Amino acid sequence: MKINILELYISRIPGLSTRERIVISDKYSSLDELLKAKISDFEYILNRNLSSVCLHLSSVQKEMMSILSSIRNSEVDIINFFSINYPPQLREIYNPPFLLYKKGGNLNYNFPSVAVVGTRNPSQIAYRASYNLGLEIADHDIYMVSGLALGVDRAAHAGVVKRKGNTVAVLGNGIDFIYPQRNKVLGQEIIDLGGVLLSEYPLGTPPFKYNFPARNRIISGLSQTVVVVEAPLKSGALITAGFALDQGRDVFIHRSSINSIKGAGCRRLLFEGAGIIESLGDLVSFKEAV
Repeated sequence: MKINILELYISRIPGLSTRERIVISDKYSSLDELLKAKISDFEYILNRNLSSVCLHLSSVQKEMMSILSSIRNSEVDIINFFSINYPPQLREIYNPPFLLYKKGGNLNYNFPSVAVVGTRNPSQIAYRASYNLGLEIADHDIYMVSGLALGVDRAAHAGVVKRKGNTVAVLGNGIDFIYPQRNKVLGQEIIDLGGVLLSEYPLGTPPFKYNFPARNRIISGLSQTVVVVEAPLKSGALITAGFALDQGRDVFIHRSSINSIKGAGCRRLLFEGAGIIESLGDLVSFKEAV
């Protein structure tokens, strides 16, 4: 595995957007050249004041060396924004991840992709619906994208694994461990079948609460369609749906959530124009009709 040291370093400079990291990457051709830069150089290039940004470049270098050490004997690949292996659909979204850490098989961009998301505490009907969607998605050679959380995510991933299909799990922590731990076996099964664990966070990053809303933009960004199976009004799944709409993706809810106590968020999406499906066949039919 060949690692672009310059891009890894740029990815760890705090306080910058992905677009600003791209600008800096275009400006400097080597790490040695970048290390000679001053904060005033960054301010000139980015055309903004960086006095509030903690650019402790020596600390960044130590962090970069720590990352390199942690992945030296791992099966983790690092994909930077400029790599041919970077998912092209992610380049289209607002603030795409500058760097991705990947474990498992290859990301195949020729397959259509569907995200299945929902509450971590679903009803039995919603859990079964998520699992069945996973089965159907696998049978149709479609990539299923989710977050490997408990509940809807777990059920959908498990359905795909049951049929030995293609699934991508986007984590809100470093991919050197599975969170929650109850999904550790499922995560390994995904890898064993050639699926992918993906994260924008370096190895060793804990599952901080604020990581997950940001993670959701990657789930929707990797997908052409997002299906929300069951979600209350305050739900990460609604954040994913919001990202999907901003990114121009199609959003659907599962019919089982319409009368569900835990489906208030889905009913709001329905009111806002989301489509309704009961099976993957409904989704395929909708796509063919458009």
